[in-house]
Amino acid sequence: MKHVRTGGLFGATVIAVAALAAAVTPAGAGTLDEIRERGYAIVAVANEPPYSDIKPDGFVTGAAPDVARAVMKKLGVPELRSQLVPYGSMIPALQARRVDMATSGLYIKPKRCESIIYSEPDLCGAEAFAVAAGNPHNLKTYEDIAANPELFMTTCAGCAEEAYALERGVKPEQIKVFTDPPSGIKMLQQGRVQVFALSGLGTQDLLKKTNDPNLELVMPVKGVPMGCAGAAFNSADDDFRDMYDKALKELKESGEFASIVAPYGFSAEATLAVKRDDFCPGN
Repeated sequence: MKHVRTGGLFGATVIAVAALAAAVTPAGAGTLDEIRERGYAIVAVANEPPYSDIKPDGFVTGAAPDVARAVMKKLGVPELRSQLVPYGSMIPALQARRVDMATSGLYIKPKRCESIIYSEPDLCGAEAFAVAAGNPHNLKTYEDIAANPELFMTTCAGCAEEAYALERGVKPEQIKVFTDPPSGIKMLQQGRVQVFALSGLGTQDLLKKTNDPNLELVMPVKGVPMGCAGAAFNSADDDFRDMYDKALKELKESGEFASIVAPYGFSAEATLAVKRDDFCPGN
């Protein structure tokens, strides 16, 4: 996969990553009219390339924020300002209105739809494992991990992969949560876990950067559905979400959507083939 830095940057959002992690924006979140008047939207992002990628200088790029930037521009919002928020904390951040929206590859899941609302899908992809070269334990499914209680896996707290594992019989004590993807890969390299589980393109990108011949990619993970993400909103912001959906549809129909996501390795066709109701009916 060719990972490139497109023009979809967050403009003036050059903020130190450490400050992003702790920031609580005084303005709080608001309606679309309030956001337009403010001149920028406050968005929660993670740091999982190619979904989202926080550069050392504070710039945020990646497929999800680039799509959001293009959509919000259509809605009359010229700037996005980001807060670094772990996936497991994104829903509380939305509920507390510390952010206007989350755009970082947060998969659309029925349980999440009980607490927040989503746009139509914007990114879809397969799941993956990173394992030791040669895959000595022949791990192709979460059930394979569950079948051997001596095996341990790592993923992020609140991620879809944690839910996939627990739903398929992996015991909580077999899961070691990482603080960020590179630290999870380090756990695998050190032998503290036998499996690193995350999105397919995210895992592929991380292994390419790690460049360790002792690690191997297993993709797709069998027995789990393709994951699809969308922009996430506070449940009360259905009008905002609906306007976002309208602009996202225009982006998809014009071909601009495909031109944004393709350089990051995502298939526009896969995303266009699904709807939000496929994952969360009535959301």
